Amino acid sequence: MNPKNLKYFLLFFIIFINDSLKSSQTNNVGIKNKYDQLNKSTIFSWEKTIGGDDKEAIKWEFFNDEKIRNQIYEQKIVNSLKTKKINSLNRSIVFDNDEVGPDVSWLFPSGFSWNKKYKFDINARGHNTSIPAPNNINFFGWNNGDAVGLVSYQFLHKDKSSFGLNFGVRSLYEGSKLGGTTKFGEGLSSGFRWDYQIDNYSGFAIGAEQLIHFDNTTDTGRNIYITSSKGWWKKDMKGNDTFPLDIATGGIGTGRMAIGNIKGLCSNLLDDGTETQAFRRLCWSPIFSLARVWNKKFSTFFEYNSRFFLLGSSLAPVKEIPIRGTFALIISDHRDNYKIHDASELTWTFNLSLGF
Repeated sequence: MNPKNLKYFLLFFIIFINDSLKSSQTNNVGIKNKYDQLNKSTIFSWEKTIGGDDKEAIKWEFFNDEKIRNQIYEQKIVNSLKTKKINSLNRSIVFDNDEVGPDVSWLFPSGFSWNKKYKFDINARGHNTSIPAPNNINFFGWNNGDAVGLVSYQFLHKDKSSFGLNFGVRSLYEGSKLGGTTKFGEGLSSGFRWDYQIDNYSGFAIGAEQLIHFDNTTDTGRNIYITSSKGWWKKDMKGNDTFPLDIATGGIGTGRMAIGNIKGLCSNLLDDGTETQAFRRLCWSPIFSLARVWNKKFSTFFEYNSRFFLLGSSLAPVKEIPIRGTFALIISDHRDNYKIHDASELTWTFNLSLGF
């Protein structure tokens, strides 16, 4: 190359490089300003994709504030409704081994595995009439009713099962000869419960209440039970679990759960413990309840426990305290072959429970 031409070529190259550097700096400033503006209202997210040469590439996508807020809001809703497990605390259900919900039955416990947070439960269960009920009933009165107490201690827990004991008191009320004749503190007894989690929404339990009688004044039955429970969540448009939650419990029971007209598998191995003067054979009867849990605090249920058909509702009013209250109407009983009661024959039952 001619030296003169080389001189002009080098001069042109220097000018080109200088202009390029200035342009690059100007562009970088512009990009930075644009990035700063976007950063005030934009969040960057990325995901990895596999390119055609099997090398990882990064794909960037812009999300504005409104889209991010909507996603976070939707995720909070999903997380608040999504429940990994349904557990139990006596007659009540528990969400994810944490928050105690309402009862789903009155007389017999569900089959869900006992929760791991609350091992103790104190329960008072009763009705507002003597048994059998008198002819003249004041629906809003006590009518020489009675109640029993139960303290449960579920102390042994494994991954999918638990075991515990319970201690019962026959009478919490001492009244007239028509009802509540057992003195307060008499009729002591004990029992047990073992349960197993089949999956997150179902389980079964084998247990007994008032199984072993420590005196001769316990006549509330050797209530042995085998129950299984299953829950079904309603699905929203995106397939997420949401309320209401439907729960079905079914099984067989003895004692007060086998007084009705449908029973079998009777045995002389134990008496049924329902009367202190007549020792009847221990028989088994089908039992079931159908419950709808409307939210984490309120439920309604329909129960058949051999002796009664019940319509009940239950409330767990305080999230931080596992206290529950249940009220149920006795709509029919076995004495008149489960004929529906009229208004003058209606009586009621209750449950009051506190866990810790």
